[in-house]
Amino acid sequence: MGSEDARTRLSRCPVNDLDEILASALANGATAVHLFEGEAPAARVNGKLGPLPFPPVSPEQATHWLQSLAGTDGWSEAERVGSGRILLYPGPGGVRFRGRFAAAKPAAGMILFPLLSPPPFDPRIAPPPLRHLGDLRGLVLLAGGIAAGKTTLLASLVAWLGNVECWRILALEEESARFSYPPGRSWISHWEAPRDFPDMATALGSPLARDADMVAIDPLRGAAAIEAALDLAESGKLVLATHEAEGGPAGVASLLHTLRQSEKNTGAERLAATLRLVLSPTFLPRLDGKGVAVLYETLPVHPAVAAAIRDGAPGTLKEFVQVGAEGGKHVDDALWDLCHSGIVGAEESFRHARDKERFLTRLDTGMLGGSASKE
Repeated sequence: MGSEDARTRLSRCPVNDLDEILASALANGATAVHLFEGEAPAARVNGKLGPLPFPPVSPEQATHWLQSLAGTDGWSEAERVGSGRILLYPGPGGVRFRGRFAAAKPAAGMILFPLLSPPPFDPRIAPPPLRHLGDLRGLVLLAGGIAAGKTTLLASLVAWLGNVECWRILALEEESARFSYPPGRSWISHWEAPRDFPDMATALGSPLARDADMVAIDPLRGAAAIEAALDLAESGKLVLATHEAEGGPAGVASLLHTLRQSEKNTGAERLAATLRLVLSPTFLPRLDGKGVAVLYETLPVHPAVAAAIRDGAPGTLKEFVQVGAEGGKHVDDALWDLCHSGIVGAEESFRHARDKERFLTRLDTGMLGGSASKE
């Protein structure tokens, strides 16, 4: 079933027009569009999900959209297993969308992601380890929770390095691709598992991965995939990978826990020898409406950190975390600086603070100045 057939069928949809919804989402800078029956269409902008100005999606409309986008075979399979993948939809303005959908009741609907160029990465406001990322060889881990911006940051770093270096870069994803990479100095191959390979470990063991200068993995999970990534890191490649964990130390602990399940049981030694940097980004909406401010927590892997990993003591890594462009700050102090300078709102800063009681005390004492103090 071709895309034109899908578009023709969608044009007969009686209430909401899909292209109008997608155009509205794009105009607001959305990175994801949620369309589920019984709910108003919603878009994720700057990491937050909010409603779009359209009526709730009816069950008939949700089914009509899904059947049109999935095709006969895809819809039959989705009815059997409850979900499916939307491979490609040509949306408004020439922007293509990919995504996943749920066919089962009561949550029939879909999430669509526009294939856009990644946000630009500015090394001038990044911590020193990131400014010199292209000089590293080994594993660099991007740790964060759900919807924390790991995938977006990874794509920005791939696009940035693709322009400043002349490399063969392999970008591997488990979900449908979120970004498209514009032409640059490097050759960037974009693969998905299981579309192009049965799993991530198989992709990481492929000839193209072994011949690449850099491999980007989104996400890195499972003992087989982690060990394959360490193989590449040990061979002298730069390996960038996302991992779902709340902060750098938790990310290291999670990798160690997974590797302990392996029969080889050499994970701690290998991870300590190949890990170069752990990065945990926090994205905060700017008060001026101009995108987001990024707060970087970095964990450079120097000998003391490597020793803690080797000893299986990731809980001691918190004392080595550095915050801010030049490091040396506690995350709450860096949040306070952003708030005090009027870049980020007080409510948003408080939401991300670690010691909320202390942070609230600082707000209540009237120390906050400028526009942020008026919130």
